[in-house]
Amino acid sequence: MDPLLWSQSLSSTLFEIVKTGIILTDNQGRIRFTNNLAVELLGYPKDSLNGQLIDILFLPDDTQFYLPNIIKLIREGKNFEGEALLRRNDNGTFFVNLSTALYREDSPGYEFMVFTFQDITHLKSMEKESLSSERFAGLGLMTDQISHQIRNPIVSIGGFALRLAKDQISHEEFAHYTEIIHNEAKRLEYIIDRLVEFSQVHQIHYSTITLSEIFDGIKHVFKLEIEENPLKISFPDPNTLSVKPLFGDLLLIVRAVQCIVQNGLETISNNGRLTITGSVTGDQSLIRVKDNGDGILPENLPFIFDPFFTTKFNCLGLGLTLAKRIIQEHKGRLEVDILPDNGTEVRIILPQERRRAVRTRLLQ
Repeated sequence: MDPLLWSQSLSSTLFEIVKTGIILTDNQGRIRFTNNLAVELLGYPKDSLNGQLIDILFLPDDTQFYLPNIIKLIREGKNFEGEALLRRNDNGTFFVNLSTALYREDSPGYEFMVFTFQDITHLKSMEKESLSSERFAGLGLMTDQISHQIRNPIVSIGGFALRLAKDQISHEEFAHYTEIIHNEAKRLEYIIDRLVEFSQVHQIHYSTITLSEIFDGIKHVFKLEIEENPLKISFPDPNTLSVKPLFGDLLLIVRAVQCIVQNGLETISNNGRLTITGSVTGDQSLIRVKDNGDGILPENLPFIFDPFFTTKFNCLGLGLTLAKRIIQEHKGRLEVDILPDNGTEVRIILPQERRRAVRTRLLQ
């Protein structure tokens, strides 16, 4: 055997020269060794982690399923690799790319679990900045459309204000011009309010939610419409809805469904009807919004998610754009069909769980 392979000093040097945190634990998960980079990243004094359970480095939520599953995989000789959020000595956290392996020496009976990790906090920050840049790029593409939407009211206000400045206009003309200026100013205010609403969608705050909670949120938003005409919007019986939770932002999903429902209500007559249903199939939640309104012309279907596209008078056309953005950020999708007997069906398909199975339940 090459003596280099048995050199303890070489092993120690290799442990310290690599730009990777290294932790060795026994089969019970008790830490037996940490290299210098590991203790530096974790903020602990040298050798102070020895004898501690590796659980101390993980968040409480991850010690329920994630860490036990990782340890199970290691013991079975199945290497694991994935992202993790580790806890520092000061209770701060940082993202790492975690890799594991099992080391076993049959003759002395040694068996160690090997955890190696690299700090990827900077990469996660760059990923977040990249997503923000994509959003700003999307807003940049809307600039021409925004300027067009705002320019028309401004031109009208300016033109009729100039007429008011002239002498010898009749009382009827004065009343007519001031009414136009007032209406155009209100339209400008409406446009700005909708743009602010569109641009200020908060980042997703994930939690476990149910279809019942989503529908309760929609009922609250359209409370007045439901009280005025209980038959206009139909909801499923709460007792028939799946109680299986999904992982998402309740406020944002309610906002997306609200946009779709509002869009449908604007197309139906006084005797029209809008039906909302929900179901869970496999690993997906499905919300359907179906109306018997005027429907969508086939030639308009490719453009319905474009910002400011609308066929309705005095509407801005940002509702479906906002709904699609929210659903896509939940890693879901939005589908729209024109119904044969007029009307429209919009389907929201959401993943039940964005997290890997190793994070959400104990592996069998």
